[in-house]
Amino acid sequence: MEETVPSDTITPPEDLTPDEKRSLLFNVSCSLEIPMEDFDKDWWPLVSNIWTQWNSHTQVNGNVRKVFACRFTKHRVSSTRSKENIPNEKCRVTKIRPSKICNAKIRVWWLVSLKIVKVERYNNSSEHTHSLLESDRLKRSQATRTLVEKEAVKNYSPPAITSAIKEYAPKLGLGASVSELKRKEVANIKYKVRGPMEAHLTCNSGLRSDISESVSFLIEKGYQVENYCVSHQSAKTTKGFVFAHPKQLEKLQRHGWLTLIDSTHKTNKYDWRLFTLYVHDTYGSWDVGAHFFVSNEDCDTVSEALKIIRSKCRQWSPRYFLLDQSGIEAKGIKKAFPGISAGEQQCDVILCVIHVMRTWMTKIYDKKTRDIMNAAMHKRTKVGCEKLVQDAINGCAISAIRNYIQRNYAKNTQQLTSFSHGLIGAAHNIINVDCKKRSESEVTAFDFHTKKISAYGVDNDIIEEIHKFPFPLQRLLVEEARAVMSFQEMFEECGYEIYEGRETIIEFVQTKEQKEAENRRLSVVELTEKIRDKYWNVEEMGNAEKTEAFISMLETSINPIISKFDNQIK
Repeated sequence: MEETVPSDTITPPEDLTPDEKRSLLFNVSCSLEIPMEDFDKDWWPLVSNIWTQWNSHTQVNGNVRKVFACRFTKHRVSSTRSKENIPNEKCRVTKIRPSKICNAKIRVWWLVSLKIVKVERYNNSSEHTHSLLESDRLKRSQATRTLVEKEAVKNYSPPAITSAIKEYAPKLGLGASVSELKRKEVANIKYKVRGPMEAHLTCNSGLRSDISESVSFLIEKGYQVENYCVSHQSAKTTKGFVFAHPKQLEKLQRHGWLTLIDSTHKTNKYDWRLFTLYVHDTYGSWDVGAHFFVSNEDCDTVSEALKIIRSKCRQWSPRYFLLDQSGIEAKGIKKAFPGISAGEQQCDVILCVIHVMRTWMTKIYDKKTRDIMNAAMHKRTKVGCEKLVQDAINGCAISAIRNYIQRNYAKNTQQLTSFSHGLIGAAHNIINVDCKKRSESEVTAFDFHTKKISAYGVDNDIIEEIHKFPFPLQRLLVEEARAVMSFQEMFEECGYEIYEGRETIIEFVQTKEQKEAENRRLSVVELTEKIRDKYWNVEEMGNAEKTEAFISMLETSINPIISKFDNQIK
């Protein structure tokens, strides 16, 4: 005998928000009649986390009846494995959800001939014993998961995706649905979405095959590629390959008098180091000049890569290299560009700390915050550096500075590549970044000639004259014009009193841990300086044998310490 369908139904208005639809399907106080297509597409995904199927029945005429129970019903009690006699300390720690908390049920009819869906409370079952928010905490609705999946495809970091969804969802009427969305849940959904999409970046067929695929892919994209290997006295051989796009080599040739070299770790599962050369073009943009991967970071391997790049770009003759405090890179540069002794232009090394500090002077203009960031920059451990960066963010009252540090220096899972990728995966990501860099440089070049600045409070006659200059100079001239106008106003109000000096002393008070860390750093610097002074004393004697003996003795003393430390880490 077929079951009857109740006739006392209402049709909800079409202009209901998603949150209002969820409320109607949460506690069903009366029968609802909804077009079948709208129900499947716009209604049910909103409450898929609330209800789970209890039973179903298909009638002869094709109509389908399903009974759904609240997820908190859970009629089975979770097992505690007490009968298995497993000690508590050996059991995995899990959360056990109580059973039979809620007995709410609904019955849903899919009436095929009428193309409508009817929803009613099942056999006068009770209402929910919990709130809608608690259902959202238990499980996410399909509508919420779909929002996350759409953002995850863009490959943002989980925190960025979470923030974007919580900001965007209220505009879709889903504010209540995503209010309890957690970053960990977003990360799990992103992993499921991005995993299959990034399968081609992993390359599980071995290093040799990975290198071959990477080289083929780079050549296909128009890059010039060259493999190389370097033999060492210890019978060890390091490998690498250089790759650069013709447009990058052209920029390296034109603007490479100042070249920045940067080493990036953890870009692939083989731990091959990625080196990138950057150049500063006429329009003030940093653009890529070339890349190279190396299996081991040493001066000979770096030097050989630079020589290969030089052979592909013969007119590249750098006057300065900008780098961090890396002796390996500095020594490799000296080998590749010997300077006047080889009858060519002298190539000097500039440490990047100066460049960073100049940037911070304008971006991190709060002295106390800048001092903390300066301490973080000299930190030798990742944990210590991250802690100081977080201290700088927490202690800064200026939102613009906090956002700048958070965006550029705080922990961020949105990395250039992933240490789980193969070299082919790193190559894919590098090419994407290269294309973005080239695009940014073209936009900057266009703005340089065409963009015009607008400035509040500056006379139109002055602005018109300022617009005759390139855009970067316009910004400088506007600042100068404002400074002159401000000085004029001060002079009119105060006269010569404005020349009276006023001083403000701001003291940065270090914590005990920061003082101890600073003392340790100074101790290491002192030891380094002592060794360097001794070396130069021996070097100035002019006796090559004594100098070589000193270096040999130094290596004999230091290498066992480094090896012992490396073994402790492993």
